[in-house]
Amino acid sequence: MVFLSLNLISAISITDVSSSPSEVAPGEIIDITIEIENIFDYDVTNLNVKLNLNEQEIPFAPYESSSEKFIEELDESDEEDFKFQLITLPETTTGIYKIPVEITYNYESINMTSQGKKSDLISITVNSEPELKIALDDSVVLIRGREEIFTLKVINSGLSDIKFLYVSVAETPNIKFLNEREQYLGDIDSDDFDNVDYDVLIGENAPNIITLPITLTFRDSTNKEFSENTNLILKTYSFQEAAELGLVERPKILIPVIIVLSVVGYIVYRILKKRKLKKKRR
Repeated sequence: MVFLSLNLISAISITDVSSSPSEVAPGEIIDITIEIENIFDYDVTNLNVKLNLNEQEIPFAPYESSSEKFIEELDESDEEDFKFQLITLPETTTGIYKIPVEITYNYESINMTSQGKKSDLISITVNSEPELKIALDDSVVLIRGREEIFTLKVINSGLSDIKFLYVSVAETPNIKFLNEREQYLGDIDSDDFDNVDYDVLIGENAPNIITLPITLTFRDSTNKEFSENTNLILKTYSFQEAAELGLVERPKILIPVIIVLSVVGYIVYRILKKRKLKKKRR
């Protein structure tokens, strides 16, 4: 989106600024059109319009065109469109960027040529549609009839940072939530993630597959509000099913039994051996 800061103390007025698209993503191209009007009562000549892209914090470069445009003459009360094509640098962070516009021109004043100058600002919004993904931690095994903790991973796979993120899970049959269903995660930068843990009790008669509705609410870098609904698929197991699949370990009861039997066997062996020795002595 392009905004305009107007300064009318000049022969030249910027009457309109438009862009296509209205917001540009990092690495994309944007077309800027600046409409300029001669508000003097006489013509101006050598009209030059320049976008000053030299400042370090301005993340744009000219694309297949110059950052300066020139016309020889603009008659009084006439308008002219100056078109620029810019490319946003790939590493640009989202936000609103101000670009200085410098305009110079000549005009006749008391039989002499004078030079006029005007400075202004336009602003370009760099943004892209947020992209959030939900994933379940691979190590999670949900056993029916037991209290479990599962971890949701919220991944920001888009080019924009997000902020004020809330994760809310809906009430679901066969799952009792033992902590708050709505959790606040805050900010997640682009290409980053955060985790949220849920402490749950899985019902004894829960099905093998449970669909868990999740709502994500957040704002993008321009404070635009978003709300997204998605479903997470949970798999549940009986303990025996999980053990057969190698997802959990069976209780290790054989080792204590073997130790006990070994001790008992040794004691019996010693007793029998002593009896044999006594019989021989007789």
